[in-house]
Amino acid sequence: MPKAHRRGGAGPIGIPRLDALLDARRDLRFKLHVAVKIDSPSKGSVSGKTLDLSDHGVSATLPIELPVGEVVELDLTLRIGRVNVRAAVRDRNALRHGFEFVEPNPAQHLIRENCCLLDQIPTSDRQKTPD
Repeated sequence: MPKAHRRGGAGPIGIPRLDALLDARRDLRFKLHVAVKIDSPSKGSVSGKTLDLSDHGVSATLPIELPVGEVVELDLTLRIGRVNVRAAVRDRNALRHGFEFVEPNPAQHLIRENCCLLDQIPTSDRQKTPD
């Protein structure tokens, strides 16, 4: 198939194509560097620091590794107020964790409002942060 018609997937030598990386993200990400307290069923209370936020999730660095798939309680303070929300650990890269908010999410409107107040992460930076 000619290059002009190739969509998504890997490039000619197995490197992910840019359009495939961008399509993998369903939400815009916004920089957010605030303290987060996490209550984990397996590890107890853990404090960390957020990296970015979207309508459906947040990433954070923690001093320990949480199990992927575990549902935790996140407690963080946004510009418009304090938010306590349940989230699943979706991925982990060393001490960086990606969390996806669990539905139903009563804090969803607060998170959306806060995203509007934050700086959007440029597209070129979003592709470097797996989630």
